[in-house]
Amino acid sequence: MRPVTHDRTAVPVKLPVQLPALLPVLVALPALVIAALGLAHPTFLTPETAERWRLAHLLLLPVFPLVAVSLWVVLRGERGPLAWVSRVLAFGWAVLYGALDAIAGLGAPQQVIRTAERGDPRPPIEDLFEMGDRLGELGVLCLAAAAASACVVLARRGRSPYAVAGGVLVVLSCYPLLRYHVFPPRGVLAMVGIGLGLALLELGRRAQDDRVTDAGGRTAHQGRT
Repeated sequence: MRPVTHDRTAVPVKLPVQLPALLPVLVALPALVIAALGLAHPTFLTPETAERWRLAHLLLLPVFPLVAVSLWVVLRGERGPLAWVSRVLAFGWAVLYGALDAIAGLGAPQQVIRTAERGDPRPPIEDLFEMGDRLGELGVLCLAAAAASACVVLARRGRSPYAVAGGVLVVLSCYPLLRYHVFPPRGVLAMVGIGLGLALLELGRRAQDDRVTDAGGRTAHQGRT
């Protein structure tokens, strides 16, 4: 009888019975919520759209970091150095893209509103967009690198095609996000792709967990016989 080998870099994490079935949906949910809010995002920032612009970003502010939380959930129990690289990069996404949201999503419309109230012809928002865009671009690159690292961790652990497909989908979806942020339609589709990619990463992890559980059960049964 051949011994069953287990990945020593992963620590089993017990979850409530009903939770594993919902995890693919839960890890996709933050990105899908961002996509839904993006549908209502104004295309241009003007005195007429400034209030809607600011409201959209107020609602988005707590949701962007939850995409990083989704990656941390997918990597639960993983102890290898690459898993920690992925976690740190996901944290970088949360900080940097959150900074873009605060600067260009909240600060810029505030300037537009105040400028309109004073009757000035042109709001001074170009510098805010330039600074915010740079931080946001770094954040998107962090997200792409975090997803690629998580994909490698899960693929090496279980060789699941779901994990590979999920990592590739997140990385590819980061390109339109880099160019269009969450503006409809391309930015919205980018966030949908990121959500689906995270769900596939979770499915890849579950497939490996199920194989390990089945192998352990067969080993225990053979030991008793």
